[in-house]
Amino acid sequence: MQEGQFDETIEATLSAFGQRRMVLPAVLFVAGHRPLAFVFGQVLLILQPLAALLGTDGLAAWADLLSHPNGPDALSDRLAALLEKDRYATRDLKSEP
Repeated sequence: MQEGQFDETIEATLSAFGQRRMVLPAVLFVAGHRPLAFVFGQVLLILQPLAALLGTDGLAAWADLLSHPNGPDALSDRLAALLEKDRYATRDLKSEP
């Protein structure tokens, strides 16, 4: 699983983290809960029919990502890239007069 292979639902969620400047807490959460990623993915698969009844369709993409052996690593890499982008954007804002 590569960084460019994320579903649009996952990309939308990650960009929302970036807009709200919550990338660093997301990185820490993913790093701290990496051993449980497969379990979280399986729980999302179980909850997917209930979420579909409630009108949410994004759980399947997250379940696939977290259940994939390389999924948490790819997610961590994508979040690190967003963190670097945010860091440079903040530095550019501070340097402007």
